[in-house]
Amino acid sequence: MDFTHSATLPIGVFYQGQLHRDFTIRMSTVGDEIAVVEDGIPDSGTLVGVLARCLTTLGSIPEEEITYQLLCDALVSEDYQALRIAQQEAKKKLSELRNASVITDTPLSGLASTASAKNALEDLAL
Repeated sequence: MDFTHSATLPIGVFYQGQLHRDFTIRMSTVGDEIAVVEDGIPDSGTLVGVLARCLTTLGSIPEEEITYQLLCDALVSEDYQALRIAQQEAKKKLSELRNASVITDTPLSGLASTASAKNALEDLAL
């Protein structure tokens, strides 16, 4: 399933003489947040850094040029809000998948089942 959302920015990002408004953004992950910290982006810029990592397209700007610095320099507050809302829309797709009962949460019973489930969860975390 595709956990992205596409839309158009209200204002747009000016880059190399052009205004770029159409975008696609994916759902963020904990890995994105960790990468932003590892990249040395200050705490105050974490959300912008995560947005930069999650934008898969922004007009015709090459993906590798969609950076924290570009967004800090060129993104206006209305567009920032539009990106945050779009990211929530991408996340909703995962919630809808959960609500459609594709993934089931069944209670575990018995110590052996609980232990093996805990081990499986620990394996996933690594």
